[in-house]
Amino acid sequence: MPPVTPENFLPAGDAVPTTADSVNDRLAEAARYAVLGRVLPVLRHDVAGSLQPIRILLTVLERRVQTTDPDLAAITKNVTSLSALTKQAAADCLSALGWTDSSNDHQVSLRGSVDEAARLLSLELSVNALALFNGIEDDSATAPQSFFRSVFMGALLAFCDQHVVGGTLEVTFQKAAANIQYSGQLQLRMLPGDAGKSPASLDVLRTKTRAIGWSDVLAMANSCGVKMVQADGWLTLDLPKR
Repeated sequence: MPPVTPENFLPAGDAVPTTADSVNDRLAEAARYAVLGRVLPVLRHDVAGSLQPIRILLTVLERRVQTTDPDLAAITKNVTSLSALTKQAAADCLSALGWTDSSNDHQVSLRGSVDEAARLLSLELSVNALALFNGIEDDSATAPQSFFRSVFMGALLAFCDQHVVGGTLEVTFQKAAANIQYSGQLQLRMLPGDAGKSPASLDVLRTKTRAIGWSDVLAMANSCGVKMVQADGWLTLDLPKR
């Protein structure tokens, strides 16, 4: 191990400059990793679920091939099914890996992405006795996928972590007028439900995960060029024009 001397360190002038933008970028990166850590168990389960039918079908196919009089028609059918399952599993794996790429800016459906978020966070929402209502009616409305996989997912997790258990989280979208600088506003609003103490299952879950705060969501929003306004029980996100 080399000695710890000044020669082993970069001169002060060569150090990474600390600016407001660089600090925000680091905070946003940490927040994205925290969001990924919360979603990762579901992604892992999805990938495993896609691979399980392949393993079962391979076992069946192996047994049929090893028989003294193989049923070629059945084998052909199994191979066709295996090909379809393999393609789907590959797509699921690539989709899961895509969560680690924060630079993916292709446009995705707002409505479809909210439905996907509801599925991925179904356990988080259920533990918090929260229901996610997708009130987006405009099927043509889109946003960058990187926004959904960081800012939006972070906002949903922040509502789970920062609010009393129980209620409905409503997501709506309002398209901006032509003379407005942003393309539209995504609105998240907590509708009160039956309030109560946090269940024991939630306490156990929180000991194993890192809570998402509003400062995390704000850092990710700033990194994506999204204006965020938040107060008790509601949040708005102004999506920039493409």
